[in-house]
Amino acid sequence: MEEKLHIDWLSVILYILIVLFGAINIYSANSGVEEVLKLDFSKEYGKQVLFIGISAIIVFLILLTDYKFFNFSAYGIYIVVIALLLILLATGSFNKGAQAWFKIGSFKLQPSEFAKYATALALSKYLGGFDIKFEGRRNILITFGIILIPMLLTLLQNDTGSALVFGCFILVLFREGLSGWWLILGVYMVTVFVLTILLPSIQIIIALLLVCGVFVYFNRLRKQLVILALTVFLASTFYILSLDFVFAKIMKPHQQQRILVTLNQDVDEYYAKKSKGFSIFKFEKSKEKDKSESKRDYSYNVRQSKISIGAGRWVGNGFNNGTQTKAKLVPEQHTDFIFCTVGEEYGFLGSTLFLIIYLLLIGRVYYLAERQKNVFSRVFGYSTASILFFHFFVNIGMALGILPVIGIPLPFMSYGGSSLISFSMLLFTFLKLDANRINEISRLN
Repeated sequence: MEEKLHIDWLSVILYILIVLFGAINIYSANSGVEEVLKLDFSKEYGKQVLFIGISAIIVFLILLTDYKFFNFSAYGIYIVVIALLLILLATGSFNKGAQAWFKIGSFKLQPSEFAKYATALALSKYLGGFDIKFEGRRNILITFGIILIPMLLTLLQNDTGSALVFGCFILVLFREGLSGWWLILGVYMVTVFVLTILLPSIQIIIALLLVCGVFVYFNRLRKQLVILALTVFLASTFYILSLDFVFAKIMKPHQQQRILVTLNQDVDEYYAKKSKGFSIFKFEKSKEKDKSESKRDYSYNVRQSKISIGAGRWVGNGFNNGTQTKAKLVPEQHTDFIFCTVGEEYGFLGSTLFLIIYLLLIGRVYYLAERQKNVFSRVFGYSTASILFFHFFVNIGMALGILPVIGIPLPFMSYGGSSLISFSMLLFTFLKLDANRINEISRLN
């Protein structure tokens, strides 16, 4: 007797709503002021319709595939994608400084988008293996290796934004038993990072030395705590000096500027401080003009993004009526800054409804992941939800100016075939795994 496909239709409906809404907003961001509503495949919104069609075919094939295939082929898919990332470093096309695409005619393929899917599969396969638990040095090293290999290869492509996405797998590892101390360490490192940029490094080191000295004095009879305090101080000092060196000597001008803009720092004033010994390392501004954006434009994207969102006020200007959008004042509005179109055309109320729908989808995936009966499906579900959440949080944060601009798409909304197809594969592979769980329950009943 043939089994029915017990797919989670709520997730499917939310997905369809977001994808269609994305296509509408791409049209608004890409069409002219007086342009009649029509399908033009030479423009981004027309191509996005093609990408939606390709995604629909792939989703259909995934739902027809035996769920065991994904477990069986996980390592194979991972190896193929890693090979593509390696080949890309030698033959890939450059775009805005990143060597992240294979150019195929008028279309481009971005392997790093599919690397997230492949990493989620490989991680699920390993942690779901027989008698494998996320504990012990060997298992932990292999687990982090699965994540770090594609992350480093993506970083070598100069695609920092996509590389940072792999950090979201830390949320998956917390579910599988990673100690909460890692979260505390992460918060501490981010705090020190911000302080190192805002304050002279030597001041931070002296402050830590004073705190360490007070702690050691009051715990001088407890040898282990004294050793721990000294170790933390030395490690923190090395971390601060490393951050100072990387920011002053390694980061490119546009990367420095994006961080400074997010931290609300005056760029020229900051550079003046650096040149007067604010940094331990000699800080020199690049003499070469940054090819991607001029100095005065470092905050332009974010500033125009906030103006665009604010222009929508409560109910927005209506479909295809955004003045900022039609004047093309927000760069990359159909990709990284697609949320600006939502804010300007549908206002606070429309944006809030959109955010609720999106968060419902992410929350639904987390809920489905938690009720899985096997580790492979659970890890893959958590990976799917975490990847979507990271993209959602960072992309919206960029548009609102509360996070640095790192250039990652809003899943199912931003223009791009590689991103739409890979995110669709990610979501529907998990829904296929969840459908199998429901089929097993049906058989038992």
